[in-house]
Amino acid sequence: RDFEMVDGEPYNADKAYKDSKLCNVFFTRELQRRLDANDATKGIVTNCFSPGLITSTGLFRNQNPIFATLFDIIASKVARVAETPEWGGASLAYVASQDTKGSYYLSPPGSSKYGDDAFGNQFTVSPVSKEAQDDAKGKQLWEISEKLVGISSL
Repeated sequence: RDFEMVDGEPYNADKAYKDSKLCNVFFTRELQRRLDANDATKGIVTNCFSPGLITSTGLFRNQNPIFATLFDIIASKVARVAETPEWGGASLAYVASQDTKGSYYLSPPGSSKYGDDAFGNQFTVSPVSKEAQDDAKGKQLWEISEKLVGISSL
């Protein structure tokens, strides 16, 4: 059976990837809203982030090997827009140590060249798209997720 998108359209890998990032923001914002609404969980902080393009993680493992190799070389060595897996891990550690609530962290491509100095400078809280600010969609995603996994929470 062919896989299709939630909206019923044929599967589109690029759209699925972008939608998954949007859903991460929706889920983070809705989780923070639910945590803040409960006195027992008000102090818990949730955030999400994009570490940037990390080409050496196997993301392109199902692509043509020549394309994957060339893309990695161009993104990493020529255009210098790719980040390292170490940068991705350091980004996670940085976001986990922040007190912001329900925020989205992002940096311009190639920010890992600044090392730890990028954290709080290039890599910082960024505004989310207008669509990602739609709290009704975030709530709907949460409720659909609860039904799909059979668990009711918060």
